[in-house]
Amino acid sequence: MPSAVFRRRPLLAASLLPLSAPAFAQSWPSRQLRFVVPFTAGGSLDIVARMIAARLPELIGQGAVTENRAGAGTIIGTDAVAKLPGDGYTALFVANSFTINATLIPNPPFDARAEFRGISFLAYNPHVLIAAPGLNVSTLAEVIAAARAKGGLTYASSGVGTSLHLGGESLKAATGMSLTHVPYRGSGQAITDVFSNQVDLMLANMADAIPSIREGRVKAIAVANDTRHPLLPEVPTFDEIGVRGVVSNSWFGMIVRSDVPTPIADRLHAAVAQILSEPESIARLTQVGLSTRPMTRQAFDAFLAEEFERNGRVIRENGITVD
Repeated sequence: MPSAVFRRRPLLAASLLPLSAPAFAQSWPSRQLRFVVPFTAGGSLDIVARMIAARLPELIGQGAVTENRAGAGTIIGTDAVAKLPGDGYTALFVANSFTINATLIPNPPFDARAEFRGISFLAYNPHVLIAAPGLNVSTLAEVIAAARAKGGLTYASSGVGTSLHLGGESLKAATGMSLTHVPYRGSGQAITDVFSNQVDLMLANMADAIPSIREGRVKAIAVANDTRHPLLPEVPTFDEIGVRGVVSNSWFGMIVRSDVPTPIADRLHAAVAQILSEPESIARLTQVGLSTRPMTRQAFDAFLAEEFERNGRVIRENGITVD
């Protein structure tokens, strides 16, 4: 994550659009769209973006090219989109980091709350709590007992300020356990150190954790979701075992600049909603551990507002900072 102080740009006025919003919306799209994914290629969000891009021509008459602009904890890709015109031809694909960075990063070069509007909630991946084999636990009650007996446990994450980190702080608050955060640069080494008993616990992405769970290298304790996950039907949710308030997941969404005309935003949302409702899309998402959650564009904007608030609160209350 960058520590430099950026200068925030003023918002562009809607009146600077070359055409009035109604006229502009009627002619949209007259050329190919651009999908910016602020992560490296091959990840879950990249898969979702390319799946949508492939179906788009049949629904709106134009396709989309997917561009990966990774770096600086998604700041580079997000800033690139913030600098472009609000003409509806560029969409940004975002994850939890979009709402986390609004509080975590000092003086970012854009105002995430004001400069963007939601198009579609795309998919989510609930996290699963896994325990090291050496901990000799099978239930959350046993995890809590072990934490008390040992005077505290350690938990791994994919980095400071990530959704896995904030999920661990959520677990700490919900259970009262003494937990020490051990950040890594990515999930791979973090999970390796859990099954090799270097770290006690981890709230992990479903797709990342399932191989180790299936091989018996780690023990799956509970899933942070409303219902049991189809890939781990034998593992209970936190709610099922009476622990409320554990919020830990990876979610994905599509957003655009806030000055994109509403008719264009609505049309793009309708196309994406149709793609996500198709059996082929649902099956593809399930393969990578993702689930859909149908949501109106307005509901997605409300969800983003809630995520800005919730993540900001967790960051402030726990004094989480980046170097």
